[in-house]
Amino acid sequence: MMKTDILFSSPRIRFSRSQQEAILAWGKELGAKDVPSLYALDKFQKEALDTLGNPTVKMTSASGNVWYQNSIGDGLRMVRVNVSEYFVPI
Repeated sequence: MMKTDILFSSPRIRFSRSQQEAILAWGKELGAKDVPSLYALDKFQKEALDTLGNPTVKMTSASGNVWYQNSIGDGLRMVRVNVSEYFVPI
């Protein structure tokens, strides 16, 4: 589920709803296991945003330009890294 969410949420590759449906149908036709429905994917995304929060903030300049900015601090707080997995005793 998470890999599908990452693919469909990629900022560099935008998928329309019909493209998402086609990709999921293609995966099912190929016999892939645990292919989520769009409903399940939407539900997962909503639960993730409710749990983790949305670090993206809409910003508008004085001239009216709009951009979206992520808070690095909020992003780092959301990351849970088990340090012992990366620590290698010498």
